[in-house]
Amino acid sequence: MRAIKALGQNFLNQPEIARKIVELAGIQPGETVWEIGPGHGILTRALLAAGARLRAFELDRRLEAPLRDEFGDSLELVMGDVLKQDWDKALAECCQPLKLVANIPYNITSPLLARLETHHQAFTSATLMVQKEVAERVCASPDCKAYGVMTLRLRRIFDAEILLDVPRKYFSPAPNVDSAVLSLKPRAVPAVIPDLAKYLKLIELAFAHRRKTLRNNLASLLDKDSLNRLQQQSGIDLTRRGETLSEAEFIALSSLL
Repeated sequence: MRAIKALGQNFLNQPEIARKIVELAGIQPGETVWEIGPGHGILTRALLAAGARLRAFELDRRLEAPLRDEFGDSLELVMGDVLKQDWDKALAECCQPLKLVANIPYNITSPLLARLETHHQAFTSATLMVQKEVAERVCASPDCKAYGVMTLRLRRIFDAEILLDVPRKYFSPAPNVDSAVLSLKPRAVPAVIPDLAKYLKLIELAFAHRRKTLRNNLASLLDKDSLNRLQQQSGIDLTRRGETLSEAEFIALSSLL
């Protein structure tokens, strides 16, 4: 069955990689797992073999019959767009604790990570195959090109780690970029942010134009006197670029807005 480009389909074709992902996710018999985009079922097989209680979300109607024929009642298959699901209702129906394990279709990576950010309390971990570039952005440190809004939004609530690099040749059709298995686990001590709305607004502005300084990027929010006051009170030089600031420094600035 041919992949549909509009659905971001790149099917994993190596069973050993699927088994490795399940191993890295630490799936134990009886654990409840969500899979997004089971495709031809290569990761589904590995998850069920590990004893997972599995709910899979699949958008491509062509794949419904093959998946139901192969897995039957051992798989709870939900057909439709996972981003249009009522996540609150779906999560309430699931046994806890819950893990997310998936080879994410490339075209929904960002909105899916945003949905995971919103519902992070429901998951004990997420083990996701994503574009390597995305994994690097999530795991980035200050003073590097990959560091940005995605890093700060997700890392305020998750510990992130790249577990495995997966070359493009292990997919059909082969994508134009390599992939990586990304681990997200809730931080033992989440970041304490006095005003989350201000923090999120700040980081969006700070990276709106990466080559500009904080002072220039924040000029749409604060006048010159307010910027001078912010620099004095925070002790943070606003001629720095956003990519040089740590999470703690962004939190400190946002608390003074």
